[in-house]
Amino acid sequence: MATDKTALIKLCADAAKTFTGEFYPALDNDRSRIASFYGPNAGVVWNGNPFSSGEDFAVFYARMPPTKFDIQSYDAQPMQPDGRGSCSFLLVVSGQVKIGPESAALRGFSETFVMKPDAKEPTRFLIATQGFRLVV
Repeated sequence: MATDKTALIKLCADAAKTFTGEFYPALDNDRSRIASFYGPNAGVVWNGNPFSSGEDFAVFYARMPPTKFDIQSYDAQPMQPDGRGSCSFLLVVSGQVKIGPESAALRGFSETFVMKPDAKEPTRFLIATQGFRLVV
């Protein structure tokens, strides 16, 4: 695992790329996987609606109309190192989302995560907190 700041930055950038490449397609196409992205006791606020766990959010999201996310940018910043060569990181994602039928308008969104290393698999990161907001 990473030991210096440069290595932690790279670790977080790589983890952010992997996460965004898996999480948003799951939201769009494989909602049965959503809960697997969350750590224990994850906190979620989705457009003002609070959820006390990833499982609760997954149940809510399964009832939503279809979505199509277009990620336009993301940025990952390491937080406090964990002493094992890894760290939690802050991930900020922005883009557009279509909610509903194909004819629905695109809406801008901003999303912020705190990602923590999985205790069982330290190269995998899980959502500790998540805040989503439609911005347009």
